[in-house]
Amino acid sequence: MSLRIFHIIFVMICVAFSIWVGVWGIRNHSIVLTVVFFASAVVLAYYGTRVYGKLRDLP
Repeated sequence: MSLRIFHIIFVMICVAFSIWVGVWGIRNHSIVLTVVFFASAVVLAYYGTRVYGKLRDLP
């Protein structure tokens, strides 16, 4: 497995984990936890798309 494939998979796992913790925060009535992890999921998704665009052009 190449480093770029590992990086993309790792970012996808982090996004999924952030969404899961955000949902868990909703169930436990923790607004701060929910907002922080949903915001981190959005930022990680944006980062993942930007990095994927840059890594796609590499050999």
